[in-house]
Amino acid sequence: MMSGRLSKWLKVCTRQFAARDRDNRGDESKAIEHAHQEWLAANRLFDYATEPELVDYAIYSLQAAERQFVYLWKRARERGGE
Repeated sequence: MMSGRLSKWLKVCTRQFAARDRDNRGDESKAIEHAHQEWLAANRLFDYATEPELVDYAIYSLQAAERQFVYLWKRARERGGE
């Protein structure tokens, strides 16, 4: 009797974990897309920066956005995401 309850409980837990993993992959996908858009925006800012202070800021933004995108992309690849 106990093994039947345990089996049922394990099936429920497995389904919940699988659903949570699917949701997290969706969130991860959105985070990667957002980071990519920020990287593209930083590239555009750098292309149009003319003032020395703005060029420095554009370089900093570009480097930060690139690092964030690469980090998220690598983490997704390690977890088996697309």
